[in-house]
Amino acid sequence: MSNQTAFTELKKAQDILAEAIDKSAKTNLEAVEKLLELNKQRLSDMGDISNPSDLVSRQSAAFKEYVDFVSGHVEALTAIGNESREQLTELSQEFAKGLDFSSFFPFAETGTTKTKSKASAKSS
Repeated sequence: MSNQTAFTELKKAQDILAEAIDKSAKTNLEAVEKLLELNKQRLSDMGDISNPSDLVSRQSAAFKEYVDFVSGHVEALTAIGNESREQLTELSQEFAKGLDFSSFFPFAETGTTKTKSKASAKSS
């Protein structure tokens, strides 16, 4: 494997990570905007509360809406992470297939070697 090939593979990995970070940041920004909108709606709806049970039911509905939204947001972030992990795994497998391990482990036979057996070693 040449240095250029290794650099190309490293660049691909860097691009995958940058894309995952970009997608996550955009998803988080959209989530914050949505949560701010939900808060704005909830505060404007608080003006026409007439009794405590109405307050509790509205807070319960708002809490459920927040939980559903945050759950969806976490699922979206998980999907982004899974996608990038799959891409990096595939890239690393392709990279590993191209490695030449013979230069790392020079255990190739260099010829025949003489070894003494235990019996001949004792007689010496």
